[in-house]
Amino acid sequence: MLKVLIIKPSSLGDIIHALRVVQFLVRSFDDIEIHWVVKKGLEGILEASGIVEQIFLFERGGGFFKFYRLGQRLRAEKYDWVLDLQGLLRSAVLARWANGKQTLGRADGREGATLFYNSVGSHDRKRELHAIERMIPFVEKLGVEHIDDRLSLSFQACEHAKSLVDLNLSSEERRIVVFPESRRKEKVWPHFRQFAEKLAQERLASVLIAGNHPDDQFQDCIDLRGKFSLRELPQLVRQAALVVSNDSAPLHLASALGCPLLGLFGPTQASRYGPYPQSESNTTILSSATGAMDDISVSRAFQATDVLLRNAS
Repeated sequence: MLKVLIIKPSSLGDIIHALRVVQFLVRSFDDIEIHWVVKKGLEGILEASGIVEQIFLFERGGGFFKFYRLGQRLRAEKYDWVLDLQGLLRSAVLARWANGKQTLGRADGREGATLFYNSVGSHDRKRELHAIERMIPFVEKLGVEHIDDRLSLSFQACEHAKSLVDLNLSSEERRIVVFPESRRKEKVWPHFRQFAEKLAQERLASVLIAGNHPDDQFQDCIDLRGKFSLRELPQLVRQAALVVSNDSAPLHLASALGCPLLGLFGPTQASRYGPYPQSESNTTILSSATGAMDDISVSRAFQATDVLLRNAS
């Protein structure tokens, strides 16, 4: 059996990128066991993936003693391969402590991380590469060939997932799931409320608002913010006729599931951080020419939504 440790604690979008690459590794070997180090609170997405045998929680701010104990637990597992997909000092130290037969890490690692492992991939952080393409060399190093660019994910069903039927939505009713949040304020499109309410008024589909922070009120929409767990999120996205999101984890999840997607980009580059691959016919990217999210108009987003829904019919 091939025993592999993945060190990719955060962020959620980056973990979804890594899952897409690691799942291809799982498909290529008949007898492989994947373990993963993830930031506490993000483990739900790994549980939903169904490809991770054991999860180790990294507690940021937990102090040196907890960090050291985590390293000793990893060392006791005796891994064949340790892959540091994070490329920071703390992840590189864990990779070294794990003491696998082979230890690989990002060639573009920061904070001196490259001193602790054998470097893989591009050294140039400014090179025009998608975040997924920076991780593909890791699985190639393990002997995987003919990697396709779809790298789709097939999450397991969550037994306790909330049913959309309970929300008075029939199974035949089309749903647009809107994710108006991002950890970085400058990536948030300020017109989400106006856009969602216009969708609801035009009755193109039922409009569901998803996320973690129910602040602004959305008229004529179904507000699901705070009602779905991270483990349940793939099922919510999978049932959508269309997902609308700025540059955040739900966008990457929708891309991984092959869901019709409208992505809104301002300060970040879609070529590096957007849906993958961007050649998908059911994906539309709207980017601000100035880098400011405010410059993407509601009418432009509405027109793109209308086209995507008609093409999906």
